Amino acid sequence: MPLRERDLSIADLSGQFLREFSSVDGRIMRSVRALLTRPGWLSAAHVAGRRRAFFGPLPLFLLANALFVGVQSLTHANIFSSPLESHLHNQDWSPLVRRLVDDRFGGRSEAVAAYAAKFDRAAMLNAKALVILMVLAFTPLLAIVFRRAGRAFGAHLVFALHLYAFILMLMCVALVAAEAQLLAGGLGLASPRVDVAISLALLLSCGAYLYLAVGAFYGSRGGWRIARTILLSASIGLIVVAYRFAIFLISFATT
Repeated sequence: MPLRERDLSIADLSGQFLREFSSVDGRIMRSVRALLTRPGWLSAAHVAGRRRAFFGPLPLFLLANALFVGVQSLTHANIFSSPLESHLHNQDWSPLVRRLVDDRFGGRSEAVAAYAAKFDRAAMLNAKALVILMVLAFTPLLAIVFRRAGRAFGAHLVFALHLYAFILMLMCVALVAAEAQLLAGGLGLASPRVDVAISLALLLSCGAYLYLAVGAFYGSRGGWRIARTILLSASIGLIVVAYRFAIFLISFATT
């Protein structure tokens, strides 16, 4: 076999990919390691101009989002989107959704049922593609909460991108854990106990990460640090709810 073809084996291609992935002085791996183990430090390093050794905040966020989309596809889970049936009956905005759907279809249940499949596909794609909207919603809140820190708006955006990159990676771990429980004979995320346990673990992990990150990046200390951490953690949850509603509006308007 020619040497060139030997280089195209699965093992060689995998090795080439790993070398490419860890190339340029290992910027990606170095950035991921710093993101996961030193909350807030990577944002501070970027704002301070120490950028050459690390992946940029936007590419790192996009990488985390791509990983999250891949894990969702493998586990058949949809964290940020809900089917039309859920919007019609199980959400706080369900009365508005029913009015909008009735206005469009005139109460014809057959037409709504046929439309639901089209809507669900669009909502799933939009929810995966538009995660950046949550970052953009969270950034002004950082500017308000830490207005006395003297940071430029772009610095808050850098922090938000790194934070949401961490959150997406954390959710990947949660989805894998739920899938492992499902393969072991459990119900996965369909189990209320598993769902509550994973949600609680995500909340606590996110809160702990935020507490460390705001100290490292903003220099927040004492009681204000705790209060800001609680406020920001709660805001992340509210933004997720608002995002699901926004995905409904976008999907409904484009299908």
